[in-house]
Amino acid sequence: MGQQESVIKLVELIKHQDAQALIEFYQQSNSNDNIAQLKYLYQQAQSDQALYLFFQDLVSTLFEKKPIPEPLIAGINDIDKLTFFTPALSACEGFDQQNEQGNTVLHALLGRLHPAPPPFNYIRSLMLFERNESLAKALASKNNQQLMPMECYLAFNPCFDTLPAHELTAALALLEAQVKQQASQASTLMLICKHLKKSADFSKLNGNNHRILLLGAAFECANEEVLTLLN
Repeated sequence: MGQQESVIKLVELIKHQDAQALIEFYQQSNSNDNIAQLKYLYQQAQSDQALYLFFQDLVSTLFEKKPIPEPLIAGINDIDKLTFFTPALSACEGFDQQNEQGNTVLHALLGRLHPAPPPFNYIRSLMLFERNESLAKALASKNNQQLMPMECYLAFNPCFDTLPAHELTAALALLEAQVKQQASQASTLMLICKHLKKSADFSKLNGNNHRILLLGAAFECANEEVLTLLN
């Protein structure tokens, strides 16, 4: 059965409201089919807000029966996808699940090569109010490059524009939560600075930039020390 056929079959089972058959079919489908099915459910939720919660709850049920498909981890890389999949990831404690590159959903979200700041405040809210143990663990998970999610943000996110105050506060809180579990290594700061020097907007990284402040907080060093490494 191809991916398109697996989605058509899934739709039929949803229409027949046969929950048990739907779960069994999803469990028996391979990883690529599961990704196609989940992509369909996400797209349907986005296109019809009246059914958003229905599809969101359905995905939560599916994740409880079968873990998130590994290749999908890197695909949950913006606020819309994260918001949709949050209840499912919470239900299966899936935030700290890693893919072949050792990345969690947080690595994918925070290290995204997109000129926009990540949703720090949303992630912090999840940690404060949802009691997500796997989310806290994910913050301190190292990928194959030996980088934690916030370190991926510091190294790779190309947006150096000033963060709104609430987002900066949330970013600092996430760094604090990470450091409590696992402190950043000094050698990692040098690696991050090497990556930042390759950025097209490197000239924006002066002493007043919030990225310098966050690097200082992450590695518990003075801003001058960070600037020296960048120069």
